[in-house]
Amino acid sequence: MRSRISLPDSRVKSWNQSGNCPISCSMMYSSLQLSYSLRDRLRARQAFLIRPLLSAALVILILCSISVSQSAERPETGTYIRDTTRNGYGLLVVYNNWTMDTVAVLTDRWDKPKVAVYLRAKDALEIDGIKDGEYRLYFTIGEGWNSSAGKFNEVYGYYHYNDPMVFETNDVGDEIEYTILELDLYEADATNFMPGRFQFPDISS
Repeated sequence: MRSRISLPDSRVKSWNQSGNCPISCSMMYSSLQLSYSLRDRLRARQAFLIRPLLSAALVILILCSISVSQSAERPETGTYIRDTTRNGYGLLVVYNNWTMDTVAVLTDRWDKPKVAVYLRAKDALEIDGIKDGEYRLYFTIGEGWNSSAGKFNEVYGYYHYNDPMVFETNDVGDEIEYTILELDLYEADATNFMPGRFQFPDISS
């Protein structure tokens, strides 16, 4: 529901008086002329000052709108928020069956962020080039991604995968075997993803 704000009328009110002028009518008339002339000058000066103020307010409003649109955004699936050198063979595939956008954060075993990537609702992504090692996987879901803060403006939850994710590479003759992990994110009563009660990795810029 929109609220309407009524501002007071700033226009100068004029008062009409009737009656005889027994003395000094010409002097009063000239005084009135002087008064109205001074009032007209004041009005012109006020109008001259109001126009720049309105222009400045309009510029500030436009800048604020641009700032809001830049701070709250919805990146495309596969947009890397945090990344490191990825020259391994490991592959992680994530299917987001949730009805909300999420950011997947892959950390090392000490919870240091290695990769953070945006994943829209009902979409999928691949993170390739993962080096051998043990990793942990975190997710945050919400609306209005704030890239500088490294979180959603509206956070609906933080989650992490219970089991560590191990990526390995082996040379088998002329072939190379490497780990491919696929994860399905879905809304259910029973899940391997645990909410809250842990320190979510810092991915702010």
